[in-house]
Amino acid sequence: MSLASAPLAADSTRSELRVLARLALPIAVAQAGLIAMALVDVAIVGRVSVNELASCAMGRTLVHTSNALGTGVSAAVDPLASQAIGAGRPGLAWAALRATLRASLPVSAVAFGAALAATFALAPMGVDPALVPGVRRYILGHALWIFLWPVFLAGKNFLQAHGATRPALVAVIAANAVNVVACNLMVRGDEALRWVGLPPLGLPQLGALGAGLAASLASAVLSSIVLFSARRRRAAPREEEGAVPVAAVYRLGVPIGLQLLAEVGVFGMTALLAGRLGATVVSAHQIAIGLASFTFMGAIGVGGATAVRVGHAVGAGRSPLRPGVLGLLLGAGLMCVSASTYAAFPRALIGAFTPDADVLAIGVPLLRIAALFQLFDGVQAVAAGALRGAGDVRFPFWANLGAHWAFGLPLSIGLAFGLDLGVRGLWFGLTAGLIAVAAGLSARFVRLARAPVTRALPHAG
Repeated sequence: MSLASAPLAADSTRSELRVLARLALPIAVAQAGLIAMALVDVAIVGRVSVNELASCAMGRTLVHTSNALGTGVSAAVDPLASQAIGAGRPGLAWAALRATLRASLPVSAVAFGAALAATFALAPMGVDPALVPGVRRYILGHALWIFLWPVFLAGKNFLQAHGATRPALVAVIAANAVNVVACNLMVRGDEALRWVGLPPLGLPQLGALGAGLAASLASAVLSSIVLFSARRRRAAPREEEGAVPVAAVYRLGVPIGLQLLAEVGVFGMTALLAGRLGATVVSAHQIAIGLASFTFMGAIGVGGATAVRVGHAVGAGRSPLRPGVLGLLLGAGLMCVSASTYAAFPRALIGAFTPDADVLAIGVPLLRIAALFQLFDGVQAVAAGALRGAGDVRFPFWANLGAHWAFGLPLSIGLAFGLDLGVRGLWFGLTAGLIAVAAGLSARFVRLARAPVTRALPHAG
């Protein structure tokens, strides 16, 4: 095994925490940069039209929900590549990436069709019919992103398994630069040119369609940079060993995708239910959830680092308990910081995205509720990463299904529409589901890590 492919050593609690933090920070920054693209879209579209912002919000919800399975398939690289590196088989990590890229293509095609098909259910659900055409335009503009997002994630996860986090960070910075320019020009048209003192060129205001097209351009930048970097990290021919069939990727990736679908889907359903309360409520919901998602990327970073460290330990035949528990503690600490920020400055944060007084009045209490669920959302994200690194991909799906769909969502609906708490009731129900899943996943990992963990790697050959 080459030095570049060797996992970072950590022979004590302090050194393990240092390695986790070193891996987590650039992952978290890169993830925050990805959310920043969505926040930029919200800020640009929100100053053009509340209705277009609401259309983008629901379109983004449908795109991310339908693409959850593709995201899960790309996450199969996590246990496969990290355990391969831990076991000293870097050639198998590269084989896992190639198999994952092949597996993601048909899943993305289905996701695109599902997102468009779902728009026909919006009006029957009570969403304002005037918003539906904008939702469809956003999804059409987003088409390339649906195919390239899993490619970017698979390449990023492969690089993380090698301890290489800089390429994804570079890709996110470049993609944000492209998105800022493209989204302004496509959404605002000539108004964007006048704002910077340039003469008009006859550019139309494309609204939701323009935001979707800008995201597609950004996804092309993301995937190109990480794939170029991943190819440079591939094992030398003499190190090639074994193969990873597409079926093995699906065995790991489909349960991860179903888990994400259960989690993302309940947030998506909440956004669609908020759509029944009007465009102003949807806009406030989108801003608040966007801000919560931005700081949640800290937990995603720790979760990604924990998945890598747990996978390295399992691949090397060591107990994954220490990196997993340290990851949980680190993730909880980070989310406490963001929760305090949201509780202290909700009006200033919401006001950065909209001057609308009605949106502000609705968004401020939502951000205070976000401060409450940040801690539990962070813990469940890290626990899911730890289980993913260990190759346990089925339990998180069932835990999310039960906590969110059998408990949290019915509670949300009862509070919002039965007790007439509106969108705040929806968010209280989400919080209850997150508390339940965080407890379940954390307990599962501790129990799993106390016994020998079976590798997810295919046999050499």
